[in-house]
Amino acid sequence: MKNTQRIKKLLQDFDYVNPELGKIIRSLRKTVMSIAPDSEEKIMYGGIIFVIPNRMFCGLFLRKNHISVEFDLGYLLKDTEKHLEGSGQYRRHLKIFNKKDIKIKKTENFILQSFKIEPL
Repeated sequence: MKNTQRIKKLLQDFDYVNPELGKIIRSLRKTVMSIAPDSEEKIMYGGIIFVIPNRMFCGLFLRKNHISVEFDLGYLLKDTEKHLEGSGQYRRHLKIFNKKDIKIKKTENFILQSFKIEPL
């Protein structure tokens, strides 16, 4: 996975905008990279997306007061506790407001599920 200067700059910008969420987004990024070390990391829509062949399986976006963890085929993810948000045709997302939300909302599980989905 490439760690380009543009991504480093974006992470610095995140730290500047919201230092607490900047740390959390770095932690989430490491989680994604540990699950999918061969994925391609890109900047898109003001955030970081993670691409595997034929799809963007995860995206991390800093919002005003939370991090949005986006899943391209989120409607296929198993979510018995109803943590995922969104009602569009395909995409779903998690809103992460603090470090505790990562565990409470089972973020790593959703990232892993999304990574394992076969492209349509």
